[in-house]
Amino acid sequence: MSREMAEMVARELGLKGEAEKLLVRNIRSLERKERKCYFQQIKPQEDKIKELLKMYYSGGAESVRDSVVQVTVKSLLDKKGDPDLVDSLVMDVVGRIIIYKKLRENSESQGIKLNALTNFGGLSMVLFLVVFITAIVLYLKNM
Repeated sequence: MSREMAEMVARELGLKGEAEKLLVRNIRSLERKERKCYFQQIKPQEDKIKELLKMYYSGGAESVRDSVVQVTVKSLLDKKGDPDLVDSLVMDVVGRIIIYKKLRENSESQGIKLNALTNFGGLSMVLFLVVFITAIVLYLKNM
């Protein structure tokens, strides 16, 4: 799915060459030259990409929406829960919680072990917990 979505996005926005290849790569795995290409060509058009994905997702029938979720989850399972750029943008459009919930269900049923922090929504969940616990400690300390 991520390859099909990347091809659709690249075709609609006129991305060619290296920029098109970057859509199916994880942002953390990019080298310096690739990051430069990402921030010059893809990042400025991120709103357009999300709008395009939103039209594709919301414009279709319920079966299209379900297939987008299922194929994104399958793509994530193939990579042990580590999203590439297109998967991440699809998750922004569809909703990360929906995708992570399905991902966790499918990984448990298929016995696939996910990378660390993936099954809890990534680093943002850890940061949220740290902030929440710190707030409780500070509140109790000031009582």
